[in-house]
Amino acid sequence: MTKRIIFTGGGTGGHTTPIVSLYNYLNEDTDYTYMWLWERDSIEEATSEKYDIEFHDISAGKIRRYFDWRNFYEPLKNLTGIFESLYYILRYKWNIVFSKWGFVSVPACIAGFILRKKIYIHESDSVMGLANKITSKLATKVFTSFPISDKKKYIHSGHILNPEMLDNVNSLSKQENEKLNVLVIAGSQWSQKIFENLVKILPDCQDIEFHVVMGSNDNTELQLSLRHFPNVKVYGFIPQSELAKLYIKCDIALTRGSSTLWELFYFGIHSIIIPLKATGWNHQYHNAMYFNENYGSDVLDEDENLHLEMFRKLQKYKGLRKADLNLEGYLDGLKAIKEEIEK
Repeated sequence: MTKRIIFTGGGTGGHTTPIVSLYNYLNEDTDYTYMWLWERDSIEEATSEKYDIEFHDISAGKIRRYFDWRNFYEPLKNLTGIFESLYYILRYKWNIVFSKWGFVSVPACIAGFILRKKIYIHESDSVMGLANKITSKLATKVFTSFPISDKKKYIHSGHILNPEMLDNVNSLSKQENEKLNVLVIAGSQWSQKIFENLVKILPDCQDIEFHVVMGSNDNTELQLSLRHFPNVKVYGFIPQSELAKLYIKCDIALTRGSSTLWELFYFGIHSIIIPLKATGWNHQYHNAMYFNENYGSDVLDEDENLHLEMFRKLQKYKGLRKADLNLEGYLDGLKAIKEEIEK
């Protein structure tokens, strides 16, 4: 029997990419067909077009965690989104809803629950966001990157990692660098503080090689400041296949407390984590502390002399080289989800 899966989720690259990863993994089997429900003119729509996934836009209203007049009327859009999702599920006879994250996923999951379809969600962080808190109550199973609950329907599957990252890598052997190679990867979400503090210490770090992934092509002035230093290579948006090559090359990373931590872990990179406090539910801090307690990652406070602390850590680890790659469990998250879906 063909399984017809609705994907819903996104809002950031960190939540869109796992859907693509699951699609790539499941698409090796011909017993699946797919549809993606999200907002129009979005990165999700562009991504679905790239991968030839049928896409339909639905309405949704964001519930903000602070006082805003829009909280009085925007949630009403969810009612429209529920009816739109009901229509698509019934018309195309979809039997599974897979949700990653984001307020647009809520009406799709509610529609799936009303029609008694199987609903699976995945939570990337150690603290569940509001959308996933709502949809988790409706879900058949909840997959998590971190061990956040012992309830029966929660499965600590591990993170969803992209098989595409390994496709264009010629060798999965670690390489020995003459100098310390530091990956600075913080995405584009509230990360400017990390890059600005990096600029402050670069004049005193000429004997270290830096690879700075900014996550977007914005912040042109900041990129020019970084490119001024001959030991710094700057990347805007970078495909994951190319990112994997940097992971193999670099020894340690300066990063925020996002799901990127799992990628760094599997590629044997020691993380110096700067959790950004502006993110919802302070989840980056809790992610960082999990990695600190379980894998020895360093955690810095963004408000406590950040550039000095960054410099001290880099000097401490100047002689450190990357650990062995740890790719044995790389696909565990995808395997767990596929196993559950196929029951």
